[in-house]
Amino acid sequence: MNLFLKNSIIVLILFLSITACTQDDYLTDSGVAKAETELTAYDYLKAHKYQMFDTLITLIDHYDLKETINSSGTFFAPDDYSIKRFLEAKEKALNPGSPGEVPKTYTLDDLLNDPTITSHSILQYVFKEKILLNSATTAGTEYKTLADTLITVKRIKTDDKVYYEHSDTPVYFLYYCKDGKINEVCQTSDILTQNGNGTVLHVLNNSHVFNLFSKEVKK
Repeated sequence: MNLFLKNSIIVLILFLSITACTQDDYLTDSGVAKAETELTAYDYLKAHKYQMFDTLITLIDHYDLKETINSSGTFFAPDDYSIKRFLEAKEKALNPGSPGEVPKTYTLDDLLNDPTITSHSILQYVFKEKILLNSATTAGTEYKTLADTLITVKRIKTDDKVYYEHSDTPVYFLYYCKDGKINEVCQTSDILTQNGNGTVLHVLNNSHVFNLFSKEVKK
């Protein structure tokens, strides 16, 4: 085999490898995602190759919210890390550290049977409007969720130098803000389901605590 042909084969293999990786980018911890999918919001989350939303899907099924999610405008999805943090917070609250007490647990089964956790715990992340990063304002816009709570959505410019190593173009992240006091950044924004005709998906950061909120805004 001559050198030219050998090098051509190597280049072709590298090209196919890069293409395969690009096509396989679905949604990872770092927020890599396809911007558009033919799947519904529910099916997109359920099909995640790292099963980052399996527990969320369990909750959606438990409260019979599949069609509600799929017919909504926007869903700020908490991932399984967020739900795990909620379970840990509840368990910690049950165990104040009294000497001699047997530690109490709070599992997913406990959550599913907890009368204080309802469908509104999911619906507080769901909106009838389509909300996109580029259309969000820096001042913030208030929306009513399907749980009848008020949430402000805004975009905030990041000052992290890593985003400006090769460009001076401002980089913004989408934030979900409860009561104007809590900011929760999205790790992934603007996943358009059903080829742009379905729910807009945003994924909240892994440090978010489902049903609670983890970051107080300093006034």
